[in-house]
Amino acid sequence: MPLFSKSLSSAAADQKTWRAECIILAVWVITNGMFLWERGVLTNGEADKYISQAHLFLQENHPGSANFWLYFLQIALLSFCLKMHLGFGFAVLIQLLVNLAATLYFFKTLSQLFDSHRVALISTLLLLLNFPYQEFNVFLQTESLFQSLTLLLTCYLFRIEKVSAAALSIIILSLFVIFITRPNGLLYLPATFVFLFLTAFKKLGLTAKTILLPGVSFCFLYLLNKAMGSGGELDFMLPFREEHVICGAPTLLSPKEIESAGNGNSLYDLLFYIIHNFRQFIRLAVLKSLAFWGMRRPYFSFFHNLFLSVFFYSICVLALGGITWWRRNFPLKLVYLCALILLTWLTVILTCDDWHNRFFLSISPYLIMVATPVLKKWTVSKNTRAIS
Repeated sequence: MPLFSKSLSSAAADQKTWRAECIILAVWVITNGMFLWERGVLTNGEADKYISQAHLFLQENHPGSANFWLYFLQIALLSFCLKMHLGFGFAVLIQLLVNLAATLYFFKTLSQLFDSHRVALISTLLLLLNFPYQEFNVFLQTESLFQSLTLLLTCYLFRIEKVSAAALSIIILSLFVIFITRPNGLLYLPATFVFLFLTAFKKLGLTAKTILLPGVSFCFLYLLNKAMGSGGELDFMLPFREEHVICGAPTLLSPKEIESAGNGNSLYDLLFYIIHNFRQFIRLAVLKSLAFWGMRRPYFSFFHNLFLSVFFYSICVLALGGITWWRRNFPLKLVYLCALILLTWLTVILTCDDWHNRFFLSISPYLIMVATPVLKKWTVSKNTRAIS
């Protein structure tokens, strides 16, 4: 009899999962169909840069400058479309499929963490109604794949119970693919390592930890320094010379003379600048932080800014309310999520914010994750009142 009851319970859970996934698929189709109907496959703007690099790669077997290796996944996808005469619609199809996989994995991960299909469904619907985030799926830019791949990695980390050699290989490969999708993919290396160091590697001996910690730290700093010095568009001192708050939008009519070590795009040069130009750095850091967390832009329409304010400020407030639950139930996962949020914020402070909030949008799924306990509390309260 208990076995029969257990089977019925499992069947009921499977049915709830199936229904929730059907709802998610329907909303996903409507959301992305709306953007395809309105915009089609967007090939202009920044997308044109990657299309040009794809043509160049097919001709010369390398991109135009070293910095484009840090965007190579998108360039490779577009090159494949050109080589096989598939049309750029195929690239968008790949972006959409990876986005769908990440969305469903997001739902399953939250279902596992919160033991509630309903709560996981609500959070996943919030992700799908995050229109600025979903809009990138029809752009031939790097954001769609980057957002989806990083979300897949995060959900994978949160679901594995034991880090085997196979799992570690998947994590390392994922980090590499993310790193060649966008340069800020490098931020996932320290966040992932800290998470693994506090969970899977905690049983390692002192000698192994002594070797592992400085080894990974050196690897991260080396890769970061190489990325900063890769040239092309990646001039990390330009936002300080011209006082960019939004990338590509200088606030000075002429570049400002700042004290610099003169080593080019390097960590030492950036550190030298901060020490010797501290007042300017702090002032710009405050302005960039306001742009990052403020979300609104003067060139957006009133209704666009209204949507950004209502949607994202609500999620941020809910996320603050969910921190206590995460700290009590999954403190190490909270460390990982906070690390990603803070590292992304720090990246904006050390560079500049984006015209279309791309940095903030990349962490918006994690803010929804942190906010989910509050949504669960509201759902449970409503169910309790309904029963009584």
